Amino acid sequence: MQVVFLNQFARATGPTEERAQVFIGELQGIWSAGWRAIEIESSEVEELWYEGMSWEELLAAFRHGVASKLKIGFRPLLDGMLEDTPFWERSPALPQLLQCYADSQDAEETAAGLRKWRRAKSLEEKKSAYLIATNRELQMLAVYLPQTLEELGQIPGFGKVKTERYGAEIVELLKGIERNHAYPLQEWVSLAVSEAQLSTWMFQMKEEKYGKALSAVKEKRSLLNGIREGRTLVQLEGELNCSRRKLLERIERLDEEGYDVLPVVDMELLELPPEESLQIKAAIEQLGDRYLKPLLQQVYGESSGSNEEEVERQYEKLRMMRIRHRRVKQSAV
Repeated sequence: MQVVFLNQFARATGPTEERAQVFIGELQGIWSAGWRAIEIESSEVEELWYEGMSWEELLAAFRHGVASKLKIGFRPLLDGMLEDTPFWERSPALPQLLQCYADSQDAEETAAGLRKWRRAKSLEEKKSAYLIATNRELQMLAVYLPQTLEELGQIPGFGKVKTERYGAEIVELLKGIERNHAYPLQEWVSLAVSEAQLSTWMFQMKEEKYGKALSAVKEKRSLLNGIREGRTLVQLEGELNCSRRKLLERIERLDEEGYDVLPVVDMELLELPPEESLQIKAAIEQLGDRYLKPLLQQVYGESSGSNEEEVERQYEKLRMMRIRHRRVKQSAV
């Protein structure tokens, strides 16, 4: 194997110091990345984080592996492993301190009530729950208990738009819950979070971030393999444990990135009646393919609002036809 990158790590453990190496190597087109713990008696314990032909997946596995070692106290002898300025050397920002403190507190009862409110609001507005408030934002609300709009504005994530839209309801939900802290939050939170606590939390956040990135890359590979092997949407749903709508969004992203997704598109469009296919094609040529809602109204008219399941199915057809339209258009250039 030809080593193309190597860096040494160290961790103090009492009077001694543990040393290890991270590496990226290549052999006949096969990439590998991993970790070698160098023991005192000169033996090596190796962890292989990745082995394969995908540079994208190798980088994701490498970053997640490095983050997991940073979390348990190892530090690189050469800085800049994950970014130009190592995050453990920066002064913490107030949002980080607020999130760190909130994550360390038990406020499950209040958070459960907020999640219930979020579910109801999600159904009412027909949008994903995380667009209303993320889990971390709900945890901060449950811990800091803002009871005025001004106080709510101090919670990271609640800017002008979100405060105007949901602020009154949130304040009403939290009104009357006893709290033992004051506002402004910055006057006491920085004193309540120790350096060690903040450091541990930041490394955990990095590990989670790169873990999600690695999972996304693996799911992308699985989806591409499924498409190449002729899987249907139903089969892909089951294999990837993904809703049909999210699956279609992922297929669209793959198409935008230049991957060939026509095998699954053409397979699904086999069931589309020729007349309907021509109507969609004509609508795309007339209105363009950027927005789906005008196409929905043009093709399906009043019937597009009959029920949610039918509308989803109509959007699915439009997405598939849009992908095919773009591919045909590109091939003609």
